[in-house]
Amino acid sequence: MAAEHAIHALKDGTIPAPRQMLLGTGIAIGLPQGTYGRLAPRSGIANKHGMALGSGIIDADYIGKIKVILRNHDNIN
Repeated sequence: MAAEHAIHALKDGTIPAPRQMLLGTGIAIGLPQGTYGRLAPRSGIANKHGMALGSGIIDADYIGKIKVILRNHDNIN
């Protein structure tokens, strides 16, 4: 059983290297007081596609839709 839930961007597209983009997920969650949410990249995405997650903490008091910053490090010398 996987320890995570997959989150996908609302729109398909390409992030040219060496750039980053803020991507909407369309997901809004409520977290219990005293906790936080954590976004983490899968190792396969980082290894195969050179993608890195630029943000990762969701505070318990955050209200709004979750967005992620993805960085493309592929083919950077």
